[in-house]
Amino acid sequence: MNHRPLRAIAMALIALAGAACGAGTSSATPTPTPTPTPTAVTFEESSAAFCSAFGSLIRGVGNPDAGTPSVLSKALDDAVAAGDVAAADRAAASITTELEAGRQQAAAAARWQPAAPTMVAMDRVLVAFEAGVAAKRAAAAHTPGAIDPQKAFEGAGGVQAWSALLQAAGSMPVPSGASPKPCPAFSGQP
Repeated sequence: MNHRPLRAIAMALIALAGAACGAGTSSATPTPTPTPTPTAVTFEESSAAFCSAFGSLIRGVGNPDAGTPSVLSKALDDAVAAGDVAAADRAAASITTELEAGRQQAAAAARWQPAAPTMVAMDRVLVAFEAGVAAKRAAAAHTPGAIDPQKAFEGAGGVQAWSALLQAAGSMPVPSGASPKPCPAFSGQP
């Protein structure tokens, strides 16, 4: 039996094993850094984050219940009416930034487990408003096939999300001994 091919295969396997283990070589691909698991938050921390998320909604688009636009939303509406694409882009970008900040706060608030369903609804509301903002931006640019902003909001599930948010927020538990702090955003104040 000829052992020369077996010896060559064994040497190749040893070389590959050494390379795989990093013996004297550097890896071309970096080792991924583990992402820390978000820690749970308290009721108070969750409430503050929820209030911040709602404040982002008020600053970004206004008060949906009262139908009052925010300063940013009014600027976007004015730019769309004037056909000012640059102004519409600036206003839409500012609104989207505000809504994305709200989504981050909603995600933080959801780390208190009893608030999670409410925060899912909050996130869906913010995403639906982003769809409406994108539709307004497209309207200002006279983009072919642009859809009506209200239809974009509704198509993104905004109406159902708003109803779910109001219902879930009203039934969110308050732990025994906790004292909820007033949230100015709930009364339409940014």
